[in-house]
Amino acid sequence: MSIYHSLFDLMLGKWILFNNKDYPSGKILQIKAAWIDYLNTYQLSVTIEQIEQNTIIVRIPLENNDEDYYIKLLRGSLGVLFDSKEEFEENLVCN
Repeated sequence: MSIYHSLFDLMLGKWILFNNKDYPSGKILQIKAAWIDYLNTYQLSVTIEQIEQNTIIVRIPLENNDEDYYIKLLRGSLGVLFDSKEEFEENLVCN
């Protein structure tokens, strides 16, 4: 369990361009996983700050709460991470 929490910490402050166009891309302010009782599933909650300074919470349903699953998920199936706003904006224009 501690592995993916460390991965989440490394993602804070990075810029993410989600593969799913329904999710708003931007700077990651907070990221956590939780069990959602009423949905009977795990969910990844990502607080995103968009370029316009709007803050949005993106909730992504997850299959399970296994470390290997999180590592695979965060390796690129969610989207692409960037260190700087400039890099992010360049790739935002290209897509």
